Amino acid sequence: LRNNAKLNDDIYVTGNLGDSYAGLCILKKKISTTKVLQNYFTQKYYLPDLHLSLIKHLFFFANTSVDISDGLIADLEKLINRQKFSYKLNLVNVPISRNLEKLLIKKKLDKISYISQGDDYQILFTANSSKSRIINKTSKSLGIKISKIGKICSNLQKSQIIDQKGNKIAIKIKGYSHRF
Repeated sequence: LRNNAKLNDDIYVTGNLGDSYAGLCILKKKISTTKVLQNYFTQKYYLPDLHLSLIKHLFFFANTSVDISDGLIADLEKLINRQKFSYKLNLVNVPISRNLEKLLIKKKLDKISYISQGDDYQILFTANSSKSRIINKTSKSLGIKISKIGKICSNLQKSQIIDQKGNKIAIKIKGYSHRF
């Protein structure tokens, strides 16, 4: 973890989010779906895609980085909490798999609930917008999907999540909360 986010940094995430939580819901029998989708999601739960080859490259462009283990929002807030920043996330830019998209539509489920539950183990990082070319080049050369999903903002404005219609959405569960 590097913890030196800068105001106006872009927020990036690797891979797709939410598949693991869908797998957990299937395992807990909270969702039923086809056998093919059951196998896909439970596989993502037990064997998440880890992008270890990206780690050494992060030093060239990332100001902060963390793995998403507790959920996108919870881990993003941990990433910036000591620096007194806020964030603006564009929900439409948060990547999910085609399989999760199908499941959400078919079952009329909420995307934000699935990307906020954790166990994705994708890499969340911030970088100056001037680094976008090297990030795109690294993404292509390693074959790792990297998506820009938002921006680091001043703490004078509240953190916000914007839906596809441009509306701010409230979130009930920000992620897994460790209780000690």
